Amino acid sequence: MPPSETVAPCGICATLARIRRRESADLVAELPRSFLILGDQQFYRGYCILLAKRHVSELFLMPHGEAHELFDELLATARAINRVVAPLKLNYECLGNLEPHVHWHVLPRFASDPRCREPVWVRPEAERRVGLADGDRRELIEKVRAELGRVLPSAHW
Repeated sequence: MPPSETVAPCGICATLARIRRRESADLVAELPRSFLILGDQQFYRGYCILLAKRHVSELFLMPHGEAHELFDELLATARAINRVVAPLKLNYECLGNLEPHVHWHVLPRFASDPRCREPVWVRPEAERRVGLADGDRRELIEKVRAELGRVLPSAHW
């Protein structure tokens, strides 16, 4: 790479570093292959992001067994979120266009949302960025943790 070109630092790796330093109030759980955090867009109550610990831009770049273990963690996460918020449907997004680091957005969808059949990204970001009061956020994190611990005993926080 020519000296004038630089690679932008990975925002997800920076988030993982903050989590490891215990500087993340949104940490739900540490799993063997990932960290689960509560998303900042709680218009979709229970929205979480599963961040792979290993920095890879594509799933196929992970060792086969590790990718399967990570997917099992995604399934456990989905079960826990489903039990806590009882959505109509869960949406899963593993994009990486903005942050080329494997991660999933797990978005509960509710019948009360008049746009529940549209992709979440169609809704303007200002509408999605609904925060929760600190006590409500802590309670939601604790409920997801408890369910995740039942589904995946290797989860800890």
